Amino acid sequence: MRFVPIGVAGHVDHGKTTLVKALTGIDTDRLPEEKRRGMSIDLGFAFLDYPLENLRVELIDIPGHERFIKNAIAGLACVKGMLLVVDPMEGVMPETIKHARLAKSIGLTHCLVVLTKADRVDEETLELAKMEVLEFLREEGLSAYCVSVVSAFTGFGLDGLKNAIGNYAKDISDTGLDFFRMVLDSAFNVKGYGTVLRGSCISGKVEEGESLLLEPLGLEVRVKKIQNHGVFVKEGQEGERLALLVSGVEPGQVERGFMLIKKDQALKSKYLIVKVDGQLPKGEGTLFFYMREIPFKKKRIAEDLYLISLREPVIAFVGDRGPLIDSSGTVVGSYRVIHPRPILKRKKFINHHLDLLEKDLIKYFTLEMGKKGASIGEINALFGKYINPSRIEAVRIDDRFLHRSVVEELKEQLEKVVSSREGLLSLEEVKRSLNLWEELLRYLIGSLKGYRVVEGYLLDERKANLEDLEIFRQLLEFMGNFIREERELERFKSVLPLAVKKGKVHSLGEHLYISDTLLRQIITELRSLGDTFEVQDAKQLTGLSRKYLIPLLEYIDRLGYTKREGNIRRFVT
Repeated sequence: MRFVPIGVAGHVDHGKTTLVKALTGIDTDRLPEEKRRGMSIDLGFAFLDYPLENLRVELIDIPGHERFIKNAIAGLACVKGMLLVVDPMEGVMPETIKHARLAKSIGLTHCLVVLTKADRVDEETLELAKMEVLEFLREEGLSAYCVSVVSAFTGFGLDGLKNAIGNYAKDISDTGLDFFRMVLDSAFNVKGYGTVLRGSCISGKVEEGESLLLEPLGLEVRVKKIQNHGVFVKEGQEGERLALLVSGVEPGQVERGFMLIKKDQALKSKYLIVKVDGQLPKGEGTLFFYMREIPFKKKRIAEDLYLISLREPVIAFVGDRGPLIDSSGTVVGSYRVIHPRPILKRKKFINHHLDLLEKDLIKYFTLEMGKKGASIGEINALFGKYINPSRIEAVRIDDRFLHRSVVEELKEQLEKVVSSREGLLSLEEVKRSLNLWEELLRYLIGSLKGYRVVEGYLLDERKANLEDLEIFRQLLEFMGNFIREERELERFKSVLPLAVKKGKVHSLGEHLYISDTLLRQIITELRSLGDTFEVQDAKQLTGLSRKYLIPLLEYIDRLGYTKREGNIRRFVT
């Protein structure tokens, strides 16, 4: 089943709660004070089912009195659509305006207009009210999905409104997020069972038996049971009203706006880079992050871009939105998250890479992370969904992604460090001086031409003096006056190719090796045989078996010292 949360908003006494009850049979005024005063104070919850569409619309009744504007903000924070309820006798009123602007601040671009109390007015009044509301919405930059005229008292228009709500909900898109976030609005204890956390699932899924984190406290809780409107279910999903029976936390530890997430999916941060629409409060301001009211300090980066420092950390994804309020509680603007976890807070850095920040956050983030690199988990946590690693334009080293410019700069630094030590430096010194992790160093070395690791040393093949290496001296000593087979040289395999390249050792082919000193000595001895010699002559002179002698003589031929003519060899030079 698909779940779509829709807020029921509008001015006080315009008939929201009565309308919800007429549509669903559920009275959302549950508090004694609400019953006594005949006015909604806190949020109310109901639902409409559309079995043929496999759809449930979660209705959230928003308090309409100006004194409860923060409750209204909390109620609208988790919705994807809105019923804007208007009494045609009063038309657009102050809280109608506030609720519409709040809806816009969370990213809504549309609403379904409901003109209530149709039994109390004539057709002309209804038409005038409709015109007024539509004009108001145009001015606010909102569109009306449709306008429904109803009477909760007589039942007029209710069936049509139910159909309209179903169609409206079907046209509302899901968030497209994979990661679980549930915003909590209440916590209480059920005798004999334990703590129940109640709220709205704004993205992802949760299953019975899973472990979750309660943020910003960082407490681990385990889900024992899940309910949706009093019915036990095995899992909860995006858009659904949920009550979770959990272990690991007491109700008194939980505040409205706390969030449940899955471990290793999302990451919290006290800093956000946001785009602001409207004004920012002077001095320290307050924003609503979903249902949570959080003071913040700000640093202006560009015309409408700010780095904000929050009093407490949040679990934010790119695109999260919410209202900004001043010290009097007045909504003065809204924000949209551009970067939910900025690493570098320097204004100069952000400004210099502003274009990258707005166009390609992944590249910007890998640039921020520098030589540490970003894991795929950290990248996913920016967006609240799984990113295909193959589509990330960065250098992948092990399980981390580095910006290409960072890698190129590290290559230059590595070359300078080795060059300053005459082409030879221990790997430990390299790691310490450049503060590199093992896999990164290995990648850098492998991507640079002419560099080689030998027995814990990094050397520049063009500059390094091999005699400074103990392992090289041991190799030459071991070679001695013998032709060695490759299997005998296993412990020298790190330096052997370089010794061959430098001409200190020669590869005869057939997995045989000879030192340069011994090779020259044998060539000199062969010259003592005269201008020409046969294989048997060379065998008697050197004492070598044919296994070693033939590859040796063929190698001397390749070097150009001798030339084979039938059964004899003639010295060329």
